[in-house]
Amino acid sequence: MSTTLASAEDGRATRALASSRPVATGAVLLALACALGLLEASLPPLPVTPWLRFGFSNIAVVVALALGGASMAAVVGIGRVVLVSLATGAIFTPVFAMAATGAAFSVTTMWVVSRVPGLSPVGWSSAGSAAHVIGQFLAAALLLGSPGVVVLAPPSVAVAVVFGAIVGSLAQSIISRVQNEWTRERGRGGTTPR
Repeated sequence: MSTTLASAEDGRATRALASSRPVATGAVLLALACALGLLEASLPPLPVTPWLRFGFSNIAVVVALALGGASMAAVVGIGRVVLVSLATGAIFTPVFAMAATGAAFSVTTMWVVSRVPGLSPVGWSSAGSAAHVIGQFLAAALLLGSPGVVVLAPPSVAVAVVFGAIVGSLAQSIISRVQNEWTRERGRGGTTPR
């Protein structure tokens, strides 16, 4: 009887861990995205393209998409924009509108391309990075009331694709390590999300 009771309690604990792991994973990734976003916001602009950033905070968004799906990626991507904008005083400014539009375009694009068989997180990130820049330029054109700013989009997208590949490579490394750890844990009787 005591063995049956202990087994039932272990099963409940395992289920509780399984249901809380996606929440904890999303929270850690959101914190990472915010920390990287704040760090990047404090860096000086790039000399050739001062309006572009490397987008290292998107490492967390790509990892969230791979480990937790579209909803986790959306929470991490949009959540980062809101929290970093609050921290930097940019909330509800044109910069916030452009960042939110770019993040929405990016997360949506990455989710769509992640469903293409054989495409890795490097490809997701490159596509998402390009979409982010396109979204930002469209938002800028609407905010300025002039489509003229869009002439800067093609070279910006080209640079963004390269930055996205770098971010995707870093994210792929993290994804592989986490998935390996979860596989080892599952072998020891633990559970994995998804």
